[in-house]
Amino acid sequence: MRKLDKSGASRAAAGSFVALGCVGFLASAPAMAQSTTEPTRLEGVTVTDTAVDEDYRVEELSSPKYTAPVLNTPRIINVITEEVLEDTAAFSLEEAFRAVPGITLGAGEGGTASADIPLIRGVDATGDVFVDGVRDVGSQSREVFALESIEISKGPNSILGGRGSAAGAINLVTKVARQGNFATAQLTAGTSDLLRGTADVNRQLSDSLAVRFVGMIHDSEVPGRDYVYSDRWGVAPSITFGAGGPATASLDYYHLETDALPDYGIPLTSPFQLDPEVRDLRRPADVDYDNFYGLVARDFQETNTDAVTLRLRTELGRGFALSNTTRYSWNTNNYIVTNPDDSAGNVADGLVWRNVKSRNSEFEGVVSNTNLAGDFATGMLRHSVALGFEYSDSENFNRNYSVDTGGRTCTPAQLASFNCTDLLAPNPTDPWTGSITPSAVPAIATAEEYSLYLFDTVTVTPQLLLNGGIRWTDFSATGSGISRGDSYDVANGGDFWSWQGGVIYKPTPDASLYASYADSNTPPGTTVGEGSENIGDNNDLYEPQKTENWEVGGKVELYEGAMLFSMAAFRVDRNNILERLPGTDAASNVFAAARLQGVELSASGRLGPVTMLVGYTYVNSELRDRSVNQGNFLPNTPEHNLAATIDWQATPRFSIGGGAYGASERYADAANLIRADGYVRFDAHAQYELNDRFGLRVNVNNLTDERYIAKLRYPHFAVPAAGRQALATLIARY
Repeated sequence: MRKLDKSGASRAAAGSFVALGCVGFLASAPAMAQSTTEPTRLEGVTVTDTAVDEDYRVEELSSPKYTAPVLNTPRIINVITEEVLEDTAAFSLEEAFRAVPGITLGAGEGGTASADIPLIRGVDATGDVFVDGVRDVGSQSREVFALESIEISKGPNSILGGRGSAAGAINLVTKVARQGNFATAQLTAGTSDLLRGTADVNRQLSDSLAVRFVGMIHDSEVPGRDYVYSDRWGVAPSITFGAGGPATASLDYYHLETDALPDYGIPLTSPFQLDPEVRDLRRPADVDYDNFYGLVARDFQETNTDAVTLRLRTELGRGFALSNTTRYSWNTNNYIVTNPDDSAGNVADGLVWRNVKSRNSEFEGVVSNTNLAGDFATGMLRHSVALGFEYSDSENFNRNYSVDTGGRTCTPAQLASFNCTDLLAPNPTDPWTGSITPSAVPAIATAEEYSLYLFDTVTVTPQLLLNGGIRWTDFSATGSGISRGDSYDVANGGDFWSWQGGVIYKPTPDASLYASYADSNTPPGTTVGEGSENIGDNNDLYEPQKTENWEVGGKVELYEGAMLFSMAAFRVDRNNILERLPGTDAASNVFAAARLQGVELSASGRLGPVTMLVGYTYVNSELRDRSVNQGNFLPNTPEHNLAATIDWQATPRFSIGGGAYGASERYADAANLIRADGYVRFDAHAQYELNDRFGLRVNVNNLTDERYIAKLRYPHFAVPAAGRQALATLIARY
């Protein structure tokens, strides 16, 4: 549970892990030998001579629910490929998000767990993460070692994902056994004591049977943060029957285990300690961003994620295919993290109260999607359809900890018990000896969903396409526990319709102009006790919150399809919600709304020797709740956001590139009183192919050691981003 000293044991394990993988690859290399007259396909990368041809774009999305390629899909879609993950040295889902614009990171607080909390244009997407097209609920700190790509569909989209999906949908495409023989291993060493090893082996045992093993071990401190570390390991074996044939069945298992010292960063300043002209504005405290206010003797975070997925697909003939994906998952998230609290104004006296947030949750769920997809004609019209049924059932059990932190005022007694610490020079190794007791009454949340949907892309003429979809969802949620000292036992349920529609005009086969509409419905309990959309005694009578998306844009493929340029303007409206009147069971229609509108520009693919994934988002957000906050910016929604990753193949063996990632200032609260400044950070990378089998990659992330705030949380704390880190990776391919 606690790790006071990072010994070399895990580093030795990492070395052994990769060494064993390499021995296995070498032993099987003769059987994997390919003809020297043809290019060798290695995990989505074509190796011709000694150059690695990287791809930063995809043409088709993985989910069968999409009835058209990306070019003809009337929506903003970003895809982070495996090549982008490697070039940017992104090892976690949070790190991967910097490669696309419009995503900020949230932090756990209250009922929201400390885990992945992506916000798309300021809208919480915690419950909008999918794995291979099916919902992946449960608080997790996700890894990327087993991912082929990350597909991000922006804007409200319940038609695609069911309940929620107000922010969009984040689909993680996993590595599964397939045709071909290939193997890769990577060993990375870097500053901040980082050591990481990965292995990926795919073997085709017969004409139709393939197996695959993907593994990872990672051991690292967090650059620029004292004492904070993140260690983890994971495996993802899979087997596919009928690989490459008309009928396939794949079974895979995923396990990820993490051990970390969690970090809630630095305190926010109290209003009354600031100068009179800015006394109503709170900012991160003026301290060294390396400062860690937690306690090594108390703080910890351990997570476990296990999942079993079965995928079935068969071609029915006449252009139709039937598929099913069923996933059973269970995970735990167990932590105590220090919240550097300034609610009593201790920062003005140079002190910080070590308040805590905690969780000990167990999540279990099953989700299944059955989809029928095909193409057919009705008269002069061509249809590309997908219709299906989805079911999910999940339960969350959480027992917080009661931790002895004393009173919030930093008295001499609080200092003596190390419940408070010095603002400028905190000591994380203070010998804290307080008590920790699990909560007597757990919080329990359940959710069940049934959905039926139909998508259709209709080709009226080669120049005119119509895209539409409709979905019926029946959703129910329950919750029980203790809130504000009183017990509660609540439920909410009902059914609703979601839909989307779009018109696509194609002036040429390689271009599209479109206009589209889509909506989403988010009922209480959507995140099953793990996120901001939970059910409690204060919202059990709410109707689903509705969000609508209008979008116009254009896409064009250039250079024989090697490059995709996209541009879109969008408007997102959150509409009325029903709220319960205090102290009664009556419901009143209370106006609560927000509007986001802006533009997004992006380019992905290859332009000669240059490969790029570049995007810019402008978002003008506005609260429209008829209160003192009307007209303010939506929390965690910067106006400007830039993400640019570029790689230049300078010679057949050598490539060099980097990235620029930035955002303008943003606020944490509706009153716009808690602010973090804007930033721009730069990364650099280079890769040299030693020969057909081995390569060396060097990354320097946060090249200028820019210190900025990555997570801003109302009302307590701000989490600094990682500082500069240099990495060297040895790549072996067989």
